[in-house]
Parts: sequence; structure tokens; C-alpha cells
Amino acid sequence: MTRKISVIVPVYNVEDYLERCLDSLVSQTHTNLEIIIVNDGTKDNSVAIAERYAQEDPRIQIIHQDNAGLSQARNTGLKYATGDYVAFLDSDDWLEKDAYAYMLALLEEKEADICVGGIHRTAEQKSIAQSKEARVEVLTQKLYAKKYFKIASQTIEYYVWNKLYKRQVVEGIQYPKDFYAEDVPTTFRYILRAQKIVVTDRIVYHYFINNHGLTAQFSKKHFDVLKTWDIVVEEATKSADTDYIKWAKLNSQRADFALLTEISLSPNFKILKKEFSDQIEILSHQLKNNRKDLLAAQLPLSRKILISLYASNYLFFADLVNRLIKMKRMLKK
Repeated sequence: MTRKISVIVPVYNVEDYLERCLDSLVSQTHTNLEIIIVNDGTKDNSVAIAERYAQEDPRIQIIHQDNAGLSQARNTGLKYATGDYVAFLDSDDWLEKDAYAYMLALLEEKEADICVGGIHRTAEQKSIAQSKEARVEVLTQKLYAKKYFKIASQTIEYYVWNKLYKRQVVEGIQYPKDFYAEDVPTTFRYILRAQKIVVTDRIVYHYFINNHGLTAQFSKKHFDVLKTWDIVVEEATKSADTDYIKWAKLNSQRADFALLTEISLSPNFKILKKEFSDQIEILSHQLKNNRKDLLAAQLPLSRKILISLYASNYLFFADLVNRLIKMKRMLKK
């Protein structure tokens, strides 16, 4: 008997995208799926769409809850998961047809705990052809944690949805409630549960760039990133691994810089610098204090230049960067 995979799909106001998501899921070549749709108090036609699919496919169950956010929806889904493996799928994204068959085969062949698949980011509605031969590497926990912490790497590894996990890796771990960037600490907790991780660049997951979504515009919620890295530092400290502690603290410092950069690049920079003046002052002060550590880290030269500039006079250089970005956009028109 093939292994059962539990797929958790949080749903909230995604009527324009849900059919594409569920079509990619019910047509997976690995058919032994347990599809757990969590209705997070959606107010549009999403539930009716999900119910239509559930009537046609007995593998689908729909769990209803009052709106509590993405984290709590995933936590609810995990309560109902009974599969040997667990995956997460966001309801405006979609999968390659053989995504789970491919990742499961890699997990079993390499005797790994987590499989990490390639991502295609797109604002289009379709998949892409894959011609190159997939690269596959097997990493120890420490080596994958190094990638997660962006040590001599710039890939983003904290996403939870382009991965397939052994059930034991995710069992009992809760997503932090009411958080933006809840993936960051949760993925680190999963890494700590894994001894071997297999990574492939073959695209298995299509991430839809939704310009109307939560991350489209900078808001107060983005400052939650600081809390997420505080949790990671705490988890690293519990692990007693000196590398993890050092890397976690460095990434906490990088988070200050990342937020300041995101604000400076925003089309609404003039509004944001007034609205979040207190937060910007605190972040700028922390960046100045941590400048030496950040400049000594393995970061691209372009980032080190910005760190030096922002640490010396954030508002002046952020305004300059913002003006340059606007000019560049105008020239492209």
C-alpha cells in the first residue's frame, strides 16, 4: 500500500483561485491523499466551491472555524491529519501534477525526513515547461540549517508549503497565532526534528504572486518578523548548538535591516516614514549598534553598502534610494 499524505489547505476568500488549487490537488499522480480543507471563516463563495469538490472526491474533508488566521487554520488542519506524511498547500497556489509522487519517492529513496521542492513564482495562471534535469542533494540537519539561516546563501528556505514532511517532524508543533511570517519559526522547529533533508530544484509548487494579498503592501503586521526571529533565537538557545545560536542572532539583526530596506523601497515611503517613525527610529538605532557584526557576515557587497549607508543616516539614504527607484520605474515606462 502506498503511503498516505495529508494535505492541509487553509481557505479564506479565495474564490478566484480555489478551483485551480483543488484541480491540481485532486489530479495528483499519487492518489493516496487525505485532503483537509480548513474554512477559516471565509466570506465569499469559497466554501461552496470546496463543497462541490468534496461531493465528487471522498478524499476531501472540510473543517469549519471562525476566522482566526492562517496559523490557526494550519493548526486546526494538523489536528485532523492522519497520514504518514504531511504537506501544506496555500489556496491561491497550485502543484505540478506529480509533485507529491516525486517528493515521496525522493524521501523514501534517500531515507530523509523532509523533502524540499523547487518553486515557480508567477503572476500568471499557468505552469511552465521543465526541460533541465533536476538537481538533487541530500543534506544533514546542520547543512540545511545553514541554508535556512542564509549563511553563504541567499535562498529562502523558511516556506512550509514547498515541502513534504514525515508526520513525526510536524506532529505536536504549533504555528504561532496572529503572526505574519509564521513560517519562519515553524520551519526551524521542523528542521530541528529532522536528521536528513533532501533538496531538489525541480519545480513542484507554483506560488501565485497576488498583488491584492497580505504581503502586497507594507503594514504594521510586517513588524511581526522581529517577533518570529526572537522565537528562532529562543529555539536555537534551547538546542544548545552554538552555530544555531550565532546564526539565529545574526538573522535577528538582519531582520532590522530587511524591514528598513522594505520601507525604503515602498512606493508609499513618504507615508510609511511618518506612520512608523517610532519603529524606524528603533530599527535604525539597532542597525547602527549591529553594523559591525553585519558587515563581518557573509553578505553580498550590495547589502553591506546599504547597511553602512542606512546605519549612518537612514532617512536621508532611504529617501535617496526611494527616489532612484522611482526614476528607474519612470524610465522603464
